[in-house]
Amino acid sequence: MVRENEMPIREYFHPSTLYRVLNLLQAYQDKAKVLAGGTDLLIQQGLETSPETVVVSLRDIEDLRQIKQTAEGDLFIGAMARHTEVAKSPLVNQYFPALAKASDWVGSPSIRNLATIGGNICNASPSADTAPPLLAYEAKAIIVSPSGEKVFNVEDFFTGPSTTLLKTGEILKGFLLQPRSGWVADYEKLGMRKAMEIAIANACVATAMDENKRCSGIRIALGAVAPTPTRAKKAETILKDKSVTTELIQDCAEAAVEETKPISDIRASADYRKKMVYFLLKKMVSNLAGVG
Repeated sequence: MVRENEMPIREYFHPSTLYRVLNLLQAYQDKAKVLAGGTDLLIQQGLETSPETVVVSLRDIEDLRQIKQTAEGDLFIGAMARHTEVAKSPLVNQYFPALAKASDWVGSPSIRNLATIGGNICNASPSADTAPPLLAYEAKAIIVSPSGEKVFNVEDFFTGPSTTLLKTGEILKGFLLQPRSGWVADYEKLGMRKAMEIAIANACVATAMDENKRCSGIRIALGAVAPTPTRAKKAETILKDKSVTTELIQDCAEAAVEETKPISDIRASADYRKKMVYFLLKKMVSNLAGVG
């Protein structure tokens, strides 16, 4: 393990303004690495063999740590909000409890006290805990560059395993989520252990139901079963605007399985992941819809 004062990097910056961050990224281009919580960057292969690396820390940018309601009524969650802060936020728990639950399941308490929601998403792991809730809640990502701010659907943010649409010189500022009345959601994660585990499969389901058990809206997001976190949109159409029955829930779960493209690895086979998607969705949709 390399101690901090021995890390073979060229320079380390901790600017106090977003403007300074963007200037540094523009100046150093591909040599610059953005440091958020550090739980991923500091163990990535190549850093210890790249003495030209310049690390730009975001820890002193207070605007990126905020969790607040905007004038338009949306919830802003800064990219530097730590998972502990997201999990305990009264606003997140009130409006987006599945996201709070996902953040509370990231790693261990010590990891959650360091790791950030922005880092979890920018790392772009297919199994990222907070990705399915952000997809199911239809969150938007705010990207900042020297030319200004751009807003993208989180669904479009992931371009492949460990890759995003972030370009050189850009950073993720945070997320915008719009509260919607009448919607309920839940997040579930399957792993070999109950804690400190990378997901074998994870899912978030958000639904809106009327008093007749008619599904007026549904969003199903899956992780660890495709090259990127993904929405199961064909499965959603099976329940949308229909009275929910156990048969339709089963059809929905089967359709979601068909939309997955899992791999076999050391944690699980592709076939097992497909079976777990079916199990998770059948259970979650039944619970949320109140169908036994």
